[in-house]
Amino acid sequence: MEQHSIGSIRVSVILGRFDDSELDLVVKAQDIPLGIAPARAISSKDATGRFGITIKEASSADNVIHWPTISIEDPNRRNAIYNATSNALISAEDIHATQVGFFTMGLEVSRLPSWEIAEEIVKAINDYSKNKPTLGKILLVVSSPTQVSSFQYAINNIPIISQK
Repeated sequence: MEQHSIGSIRVSVILGRFDDSELDLVVKAQDIPLGIAPARAISSKDATGRFGITIKEASSADNVIHWPTISIEDPNRRNAIYNATSNALISAEDIHATQVGFFTMGLEVSRLPSWEIAEEIVKAINDYSKNKPTLGKILLVVSSPTQVSSFQYAINNIPIISQK
């Protein structure tokens, strides 16, 4: 687990499984497509109306928000990730959360570029951190070393990615 700071918020990047039961709020995919069907979106039904096989991403947390359905073909996928992250952080404030977890496996499996996922989540956290947040800790739980690397880059280069 890597520890970083974005403003006054401690941010940790965790590779692999994580028990989310102690987190006040988690953001996860509702459905994760399996390799049998084309992995275009986080949905059990793709854009053409065909159904695929998906698994539910389990959670033990009391408060769960799901990532929106996002596809590699969606030209607004960066905005969707940023807005979902920002809205989750606002929801965390509303419930007086102190720890939030963002689980990216569903986004990764949907073949969204790892750097886009990382950059948009980190930009949203950075923007949120400027408003005197009460949130103390954010966990970024990823499922691939590539995603870890993308988060490392994004966190270490906030001034650069904030210009995009």
